[in-house]
Amino acid sequence: MQTMLSEETISIRGISLNKLFCVSTDEFLRPFEDVIDPDINKGMYLDFEICDRYHQHKISPILRLARPEDAQDIVEIYKELYDGTYPYKEMEDEEEVKKMIRDPNIQWIIYQDPSFNVAGCITFVLDFENKRGYIRGFMLKKEYQGYIDITKAMIGSMIGMCHKFRDAIFTWYVENRTAHAKSQYSMRVCGIAPIGFYPNKDIFLGDVESDIMQILYDERVLKVYRSKEIPQILPEVKNCFSYSDERYNLGEYKIDEPCIEFDFKKLMALKERFVKKVIKERFGYETISFSFIGSTSFFKFLYTPSVKNFEKTEYKVRNLEELYVFVQEFMKGKKELNVRYCEVFLSAYNPSHQKIFRDAGFSPRGYIPSWKYNHKIGVFEDQILFNYFEGHITSKMQLIQEAWELFKTIDARPNRKVHERKNDYLIYFESKRLEPPKMTTTENVLSPKIISLILLGGLCAYLLLLFSSIMIASFSHKSQFNLMTHTISALGSKTITPLPFLFDTACIIGGLTTILLNDKSFKQLMSNSSIDFKKSHTNFKIVRFRLLFGMVGNVGYILVGIFSSDRAGPSGLIHGCFAAMAFSGFILSIFLFSLSIMFFQGTAQNRCWIFGLIAPLFAFLLYCVLIYPIVEWILLFTILISLIPQFFWSIIH
Repeated sequence: MQTMLSEETISIRGISLNKLFCVSTDEFLRPFEDVIDPDINKGMYLDFEICDRYHQHKISPILRLARPEDAQDIVEIYKELYDGTYPYKEMEDEEEVKKMIRDPNIQWIIYQDPSFNVAGCITFVLDFENKRGYIRGFMLKKEYQGYIDITKAMIGSMIGMCHKFRDAIFTWYVENRTAHAKSQYSMRVCGIAPIGFYPNKDIFLGDVESDIMQILYDERVLKVYRSKEIPQILPEVKNCFSYSDERYNLGEYKIDEPCIEFDFKKLMALKERFVKKVIKERFGYETISFSFIGSTSFFKFLYTPSVKNFEKTEYKVRNLEELYVFVQEFMKGKKELNVRYCEVFLSAYNPSHQKIFRDAGFSPRGYIPSWKYNHKIGVFEDQILFNYFEGHITSKMQLIQEAWELFKTIDARPNRKVHERKNDYLIYFESKRLEPPKMTTTENVLSPKIISLILLGGLCAYLLLLFSSIMIASFSHKSQFNLMTHTISALGSKTITPLPFLFDTACIIGGLTTILLNDKSFKQLMSNSSIDFKKSHTNFKIVRFRLLFGMVGNVGYILVGIFSSDRAGPSGLIHGCFAAMAFSGFILSIFLFSLSIMFFQGTAQNRCWIFGLIAPLFAFLLYCVLIYPIVEWILLFTILISLIPQFFWSIIH
């Protein structure tokens, strides 16, 4: 009997590499519909080839879901690859890994060689609330690296997960190391594309490393369920938006730079009610939460001491003041714990929140469409990845082309620390500055009581000298001095009065005294001991310019006494310039001081400041039209009448 051997031809189906690198899960799954059984629960054999690529002769892994008895192998993989230095220690604890394998919110896939030995693994952490899945721990044992086809391993893993959770998870994302580009590439083949950058976020094998955020969407989350609200973003976010828009066609957006004005009294009250809570968890993690007594607002984040970072930040606030206090405490904690990296995802529709974090030192490094699921209205909302980092990014990064394009798009410079933002008004309200201001050098030498006595004495001396010079000039036989025919400067001329030094001395004493008045009242206004700052940003500008103009008037008045009519310079030019400097400085200072009181003090106390708000400015305008000596005197007396309440306000407070 003749035995006949028949040959069976086995056809391995091929998938073109050009059909991959997609932008949605639907597009990714389509080429494999008739090629592979997507049910990961039954195990998965990757009986296909990827055409048009190098390294086609690597071994296809066999995929299956992990079982508790795989925990030891998984732990050994982590320990082997990271020499026992993996920063997230729960992955090196066998019992903890068993718990995670049993957890329905975590899917662990095992890679096996053709002999069914464990070759590697990958983990999928499922956030059903936000309908997104986090991919982590894509690893192969060292002996299988270069032998097992990691690209096919990743493709099979994504086919299994996308199929199994098609109607529960709409977004898949990963934080890929920048030390090696292979993992980035394997995931990009599956459509998981770069979208955000985490500078200096992690520490692996003793080196500080950055990560690339890569993401894959179900097309429904972008085309059907994405919020129709138009994003409102800061100018700094535009580049990140444009990068994402080029891939996902996001549509219209608006650039906004909101003007934020804080209620300083509310900030102080919130500071008093602030509560910090720290929960220390296993494996060194700490959950830190902020809140206010009597409020449902909160701010919480995860602190990982092993890598010195803050992440997983969540918050809910009722107003900008609450968020501001939370952010300042967040940055204060960063400094106290020597944290190198912080991150937060912010609403793309709230530029005020974006600005508060930006002004605290954060920068936008990724625009993430449809990132947060809004359960109330059933839509996905865009968010922006903001982060803060210190140190310099290594030049040894290995990135795929799209990751390099992202890196060039964002601002990858180290963040400025908060205390270095010298031109930022908000620094005035840093947590440490919410305490009562420290005494200045002047206040250390002179007590408040002595300063008040000097102010009162200076005011009395000035008024006595001024009115004495007027009386002496009026009764002098040298001239027929009177307010209708002689200007104020005439009191400093020896042709008009026998004692011109009285007026000169009055000007110098008046200028020196009001310098002290300006300094003291400025500190009182900014300390909030007497004023309710209801619009803090505006108030700071008003009071700062009030101090500036006041000092100009003070110095001008001193120089009027030094360069009086007898020392006025050619054609009286020097004296005239300093007189104009004194008048304009005093008028603007009085106007701004009265304005700050009118805006920020109770209405019952407003009436006494109306005169200072209107009279000197009106008199000055009148003098510009009617250049008569009597109008100049009216201007002087309106300034005096407006300044006297300021003296007593400063002395009393």
